[in-house]
Amino acid sequence: MISAANDKGFFAAHWDWLVAAGGFAALAAGVACLVVEQSNDPVELAAEAGAEVALSKRTETGVEKIDMSLYDIALKENEAPGRVDEPPETLGSFLASEKRVFCDQGDDPEHKSCGRPIPADLKVCPFCKTKQPEERKQDLDSDGDGIPDEWERANGMNPNDPADISGDLDGDGFTNLEEFAAKTDPQDPLSHPEYWDSLKLQPQLKQTFTTLVFTRTYTTPAGRKYDFKDPRRINDYDRGNYSVHEGDKIGKSGFVVKGYESKVRKQKMGGGMEKSIDVSEAEIVREKDGKTVRLVIGAKKTPIDVQATLVYERGSTQTFEVAAGDEIDLNGTKYKVLEITAPSKDAAQLKLKNLSSGRVRILDAP
Repeated sequence: MISAANDKGFFAAHWDWLVAAGGFAALAAGVACLVVEQSNDPVELAAEAGAEVALSKRTETGVEKIDMSLYDIALKENEAPGRVDEPPETLGSFLASEKRVFCDQGDDPEHKSCGRPIPADLKVCPFCKTKQPEERKQDLDSDGDGIPDEWERANGMNPNDPADISGDLDGDGFTNLEEFAAKTDPQDPLSHPEYWDSLKLQPQLKQTFTTLVFTRTYTTPAGRKYDFKDPRRINDYDRGNYSVHEGDKIGKSGFVVKGYESKVRKQKMGGGMEKSIDVSEAEIVREKDGKTVRLVIGAKKTPIDVQATLVYERGSTQTFEVAAGDEIDLNGTKYKVLEITAPSKDAAQLKLKNLSSGRVRILDAP
């Protein structure tokens, strides 16, 4: 007996089994692929890809790999920069600046300290020519205003405020910095710098001269006799020549002979030799005011009156025209002009004396 299966064939009789088997095979293949993909971690895959790029000499674009070693070295130097050791003070080095101090008054009544920073080993300030003290005390100046912290604290000032140097603690018209420079008490109005510190000497001097020339002196039975010549009076009957005894008038010059002083100056010559030069002086007195003038033998155009201009610049500006022997009054303090000279054509010098303290100061211009 033949079954239906035999009549229709094997595949026709068992098609449902064959479909089920194919489905199971496809499922198994899918599961296998999933397992393979899950075994490759994305992080690991990225690391592997980066390693491959790093090992390759060139990328697909042809750009070479960047060397980052120099950048790493610079980064480390920035985080921990190198240091330069400070050399000892006894050793000189271009890395160490010289020690500097503020210009101090010292024992120098003829000049005023400028207070500027100068090399510590200088004996004379190069700016104001003030002699510096032999020993210096190195003081801390926190605010850099030119006044040591110790002095500021002692006088109720703030060592960290540079503006207080312009103050005036005692109201005497002088700043705290001026009081410090002059070594006066900034809390006592009677203790203050000299008023002559505010005087300026103008370089232009006004001078008048005598045309009298002292030519010789000699002794006669009647006493010492002097010969003078006045070139301006060569047309007079005496040709401007005067021969007079001590105490007599010198023609119409307005002067009287007062005295004589013998002087000799040594002048060096070649070969170590010296020559004696007569620089004796005749002293004459002007009749109208008693002014004394000393005429060096042979000298022409001896100055009689020399006037200088002084400008006082504290508060309201005052101007004084002074000659040797004049006195000026500055806020109740009197000063006497001792001497006025002209060291050069465009310079002037004046010696001033404080009549109360007896101190002497030389003012220079310019």
